Amino acid sequence: MKSGINITVIGGGSSYTPELIAGLIGVEDLPMERVVLIDIPEARKKMESVRSFCQRLLDHNDPARKFSLETSFDLPQALSGADFVLSQIRVGGMEKRALDEQIPLKYGAIGQETVGAGGFANALRTIPVALDIAKEVERIRPHARLINFTNPSGMVTEALLRYTFIDTIGLCNVPITIERTIAQALQVPPDDIRLDIFGLNHLSFVRHVYLNGRDIISEVLAYLKGAHADQSLMANIPEQKWEPYMLEAFPMIPNPYLQYYWNSESALKQQLDDWHQGMGTRATQVMKIEQDLFELYDDPSQQQLPDLLMRRGGAYYSSVAVMLIESLALNRTRELVVNVRNQGSLPELPWDSVVEIPAVVDGRGARGVSGGSIPLAVKGLIQQVKAYEELTIEAAVQGDRNKALAALITNPLVPSSDVAKKILDDILHENRVYLGRFSQ
Repeated sequence: MKSGINITVIGGGSSYTPELIAGLIGVEDLPMERVVLIDIPEARKKMESVRSFCQRLLDHNDPARKFSLETSFDLPQALSGADFVLSQIRVGGMEKRALDEQIPLKYGAIGQETVGAGGFANALRTIPVALDIAKEVERIRPHARLINFTNPSGMVTEALLRYTFIDTIGLCNVPITIERTIAQALQVPPDDIRLDIFGLNHLSFVRHVYLNGRDIISEVLAYLKGAHADQSLMANIPEQKWEPYMLEAFPMIPNPYLQYYWNSESALKQQLDDWHQGMGTRATQVMKIEQDLFELYDDPSQQQLPDLLMRRGGAYYSSVAVMLIESLALNRTRELVVNVRNQGSLPELPWDSVVEIPAVVDGRGARGVSGGSIPLAVKGLIQQVKAYEELTIEAAVQGDRNKALAALITNPLVPSSDVAKKILDDILHENRVYLGRFSQ
């Protein structure tokens, strides 16, 4: 007889997985029965490293073993009995991520994993695979809830909600990282902070910060303009500094990824300098970090999460996932920033598009909180990127080269139609194993 919640983690061989397991171990009142890690056969060695390390975490921190830990390479088997399915896949692995970052740089465009042409290439590969997985969830566990961490999270979540019937919520660790960074700076408990955030995944803005119900956005902006303005919020992107004049013209806290849009010249220069100096792209750096992480995971004496994991770029990844699962499973009402259907929360964007906003989460699911109109200063950028996202999703699903080219031309980080055409040709060539349908 079932005694608790079953969770299936797709992409279980990820270096992030131990943080998730540690987060689940730390939940006292969530009845857990089983966590199944599943990955592709090519990730077998990484899966074994992750599994053995996670088992040590369980044995060391939870001698009573609140839940069992299993591995699988068979999706139907792994989905059997699942109440929650967490997706954190990387189609093509780090090698393809490196190409996603390098191809745009060849043509003088930003090379990044989730935004610009790099995020576009990632989406073309990933969306069809994510849909295939979701259709298996529909077939085997139609009432399971799918929590999507797979990047580019907003586009993948929108594709899942458009083309499947699975209850899907998209997550990103950037909003909770902003929240926790503010709480730490103010030396207050994180639960005392609430963000009024709006926009898209990796293109969002905090317009109000509430401390126990009082709006303190002016104090936070003053803090950001001061000595701490260069404090990095994310490990996956370089440190950024918002000049005081920017925070006065746009009196909101920009998502750190806004540097690629607003400081694109300096961001591109830094990327090209690193590349030409042999430092590679962020993918190169992450591969080295992951190599070191897996060596630690393989060390039998390692029984706690290594500090190095924070440099991987997934700060508070487990915190937001566990809070979401708690609220859904225990009908515990909580407000979380998630990626959900718009449904009028941001009236300037399509009703059925996915946006990143606060949502009330309980046993019924996640319902976006209306934030009112998008400020004029950022409305055009958000609408343009949403149009790019919708074109990219359609291109990925249909294998439509014309829509793919239109998407790239629409993307504000692609400098011209000529560059868009060259980038698309390279992406389709380098990813022909995954994107063969574009030649049909």
